[in-house]
Amino acid sequence: MELAKKVKNVSAKHEGANVDVDEKREHPTDILEYFMTKEQIEEAGIWEALRVNLLDRYEAVNTTADALTKKGLTFIAAKNLHHLE
Repeated sequence: MELAKKVKNVSAKHEGANVDVDEKREHPTDILEYFMTKEQIEEAGIWEALRVNLLDRYEAVNTTADALTKKGLTFIAAKNLHHLE
């Protein structure tokens, strides 16, 4: 938060849950799993774990937005970061 007060156009990217949540998960976030195919995920039996990880990541984004707002900082969500086809 201190850095965000001083640096214009700073960005944050969430690859997983808040640390206190992720460390308690039976299957914590693993960025390498983002590159697995659906077939690999199903074969590994981790579909549900990845669904939970995704929901955790959404919560982490909301936690960051809440903290920035409480500090009086403004932000813009990067809606064009990922393109849907």
